[in-house]
Parts: sequence; C-alpha cells; structure tokens
Amino acid sequence: MYSRTFFALMLSNASLRVATMMLVALVPLYAFDLGLSPAEVGLTSTLYFATAALSRPLAGWLVDAKGRWMAMLLGASFFTIGTGLYLLSLPVWLFLALRALQGAGFSLNSTAVGTLATDIIPEKKLAEGLGILSLEQTVVTIFAPGLALTLREVAGYETAFGVALAFCLMNFLLRIPLAKPAKEVERRRRASMSSAANRGFLQLVEKDAWRPATVMLCFMFGTTCVNTFLAAYGQQQGLGNVGLFFVASGVALAISRLLMGWLRRRMSLTAIVCFGVLFSAGSMALIYFSASMAMLIIAGACFGLGAGVVSPAMNSISVLSAKPEARGRASATYFFALDVSTAVGAWVLGLVASAYSLREVFAVSGVLVLGALLLILWLHCTQRLPRKGF
Repeated sequence: MYSRTFFALMLSNASLRVATMMLVALVPLYAFDLGLSPAEVGLTSTLYFATAALSRPLAGWLVDAKGRWMAMLLGASFFTIGTGLYLLSLPVWLFLALRALQGAGFSLNSTAVGTLATDIIPEKKLAEGLGILSLEQTVVTIFAPGLALTLREVAGYETAFGVALAFCLMNFLLRIPLAKPAKEVERRRRASMSSAANRGFLQLVEKDAWRPATVMLCFMFGTTCVNTFLAAYGQQQGLGNVGLFFVASGVALAISRLLMGWLRRRMSLTAIVCFGVLFSAGSMALIYFSASMAMLIIAGACFGLGAGVVSPAMNSISVLSAKPEARGRASATYFFALDVSTAVGAWVLGLVASAYSLREVFAVSGVLVLGALLLILWLHCTQRLPRKGF
C-alpha cells in the first residue's frame, strides 16, 4: 500500500491543501480591505462551496470518462490560475468569479485524487489507506491558516498570495511522478470495462453509492455545528477560548486515522462507522452539558476519534459499493453529500439557534448524528448495501 505513488499522491495533495487553507484565511480579510461589503465577503465563501458542490457530479463523470490524471491537472490549473490572479487589482465581479473558479478546481482535484487513491490502495486496506492519506489535511489545517496570517502581517498580501501560489506550482511538480501510474490504472480499468459500462454524460450520480453517501450526509449535517457555533457557545457559557477543544480534536483525529488499519483487521466497516458515530454523538452530549474546560477537552477528543474513523470508513463503503469503472462517480457522490451537508447544515442549525439557543443546537446535532447510526444499521440489517462484508 505504501508505494512511491501513494506518497507522491499524498505530498502533491498536501501542497495544494496548504494553498487552499491559506486562502481560506486570507480571502475574507483581503475582500474587506478591498472595500467589499459584508454581504459580498460572504459571497466569496458561498460561491466557492456552492460551485464545488454543483460541479461534483460533473467532476465524477469527467474522472471516469477522461481519466484521473486529466481531471487532477484541470482542477489544479483552475485553482492555480485563481490564486495567481489575486496578485492583480481586480473588480468585484472578477474577484467573486475567481472564487467560483477555484471551487470548481477544488471539486475536480479532490474527486480525482480520492478516486486515484481507491485505485492504487488494495481493497482490504482501503479504509486504512484513505485514513493515512487524509492525515495531511489534519496537519495542514493546524499550520496553514497561521502561516497565511503571519505573512500578511509581516510582509503584506502580495507575499502571502505569492507563497500560496508557490505551493500551487509545487503541486504541479509533485504530480509529474503520478502520470505514469495514473495512466496505467486507466489502461487496466478501460480494458476491464464492459461495453455497457460507459453510461454516458447523463449518468452523473452513481446509483450504488447514494445510500452510504446519505449516511454521511446525515452525520456531517449534525457535526457541522462544531466549526460554526462552538466558539460562540463557549463564550456564551463562560468557558472562554475553546481552542483547546480543537487541539484535542486534531490530536485524536490523527490517532484515529493511524489506528484505522488495526480497527479494520478486527471489525467490519459498518462496525467501525457505528463506533465512530457513538463517539461523535457522545461529543455532542458532552458539549451540551459542558460546565468546564476539562469536559470540553474530553468532548474534543471524542469528536476527533469519531470523525477520524467515520470518514474513511464511509468513503470506503461508498466507493466499494460501485463497480470499478464507476469509482469516479461514486467518489463524487460521496463528496457531494459532504458539500451539501456542510453548506445546508450550518444554515438549518442557525435557524435552530435563532429559534431556541446555541445550546439546543448541540442537542439537535446529537440527534442527527444518531440518525446516521440508525440509517447505517438499517442498511446493513436489510442488506441494502450493494456488497457483503461491510
């Protein structure tokens, strides 16, 4: 599993992820400094995530029809072009259009990378491999935003965007070793395809992956409250700075990803998902009843452990539910569920907070997370998952 191709994929994706997280921190501040209104600043995020979500089905089709390598390069190109143009003085409409372009690039790249990973990782170790591959996301999330803000303070926006652009260009260099293995995978995949396998452009969503993707939709719909409302809730409850929650969560997330191989050898994927969902629901309960920072730190550890195993396990189930020639669409269906849950979940839970209180948001979120548990158990017990052994 730990081949040269695997590590090249991990490093190349990490370099683009650094640029992505730097821009997450920089773009809203840059937009305010350009004189954009709060509504226009909000549009920078809305357009990015909305375009990413809407382009997922097309990205899945493109990955299957044109190949992983082509889709990766196209997505990275979109993102790099957008990053480079931030160095210029732009009108508001073009600034917003660049965020939409980068959203499409992010969608193409992440779908292609996720699909290629499922091609090169043995099926029996898929959950473990996807967990290790996503470790870079945890590490990058810790330092990239801080790097961006430090560069902005010390050297200004031009330098900060320049460094982000350098990481984008580094991504292209690190993708070069992936060309040969990606094309070899594509050759084998096409040789094994049946004549009816190419179902055309209109088959954008993989029918065998939508059930497990729905489980992830329900799970992420509930857990999106943490990033959106926890900081405000901590202040409201007099708990102070909730940064230690995210530190505990990040450490636990990394540990859980490293433990995926050990868990997979002892448990089915469904059992791993149930294990993770229970930890996540427990985290929501601990947040709801938190009266001290110590309890909040324990909640963070539970949250990280839960999310760390649920994501790679459900990703594996979604992809392995589909035929090999449809893995691009299966990956896109899975990521589309994540995009929709993140975009819609925060808004719906915000309505709950407005109608009741921030505290009640975490109670509702806990119920939604448990809904994912009931759904995966129902799919498993009624044998509605396409493959046995899950």
